[in-house]
Amino acid sequence: MVSEINSLNSESEIASLIKIGKAVVDRGLVVGSGGNLSMLLKGGKEFLITKTGSELDQLDQSSFAQMDLDGNIAKGSAKPSSEYRVHLESYRTRKDINTCIHLHPQASIFAAAIGEDIQLVTTDHLYYLRKIIRIPWIAPGTQEVAEATATALKDCNVVILENHGCVVVADNPRLAYSRALNLEEAAEMTIRSALLKVKPRLVPQEFEQYLEQQGL
Repeated sequence: MVSEINSLNSESEIASLIKIGKAVVDRGLVVGSGGNLSMLLKGGKEFLITKTGSELDQLDQSSFAQMDLDGNIAKGSAKPSSEYRVHLESYRTRKDINTCIHLHPQASIFAAAIGEDIQLVTTDHLYYLRKIIRIPWIAPGTQEVAEATATALKDCNVVILENHGCVVVADNPRLAYSRALNLEEAAEMTIRSALLKVKPRLVPQEFEQYLEQQGL
């Protein structure tokens, strides 16, 4: 039996989120019931979000709540993730996105915890990430962390929440996933460079200028 959400209207979005949920767990970007995923529905007035307590590699059609951009449950009776405010404020702020993922990538969290800015060492890092903003710890699930995240997302697509996790946005779920993967890889390289006490050579600025010229 499917959830109370209209599966005909949200079938492709649910399939995309189920696929991304399994992928982020497989790659170690989150464990257990940590993290949450959302995707804006066609029309841009409502979004799907994983319900509270969901394990991201065990998602099915009943694993989602459907909310509107006023913060109300639009359909069904599923209780959304406690972090729904982060997703809600992200969609309100960024009209160019349709996917928001909140994960707990260990290297990214640890790099921030030891005061290391994540270094963009490869061309992929620069292409996918460009800029990372780090937010000092704010209690999870609060309106304060949601507003701080949304403010940061005006200037970037990737936010580190200190001692908590990351928020990544994109205009499609595959791109959001790729950004999360590159964030964690860049964090791992940053930690290695800190252990070795060496400063890595970063991607030349000309590459970023090239990307901007190409509209990428």
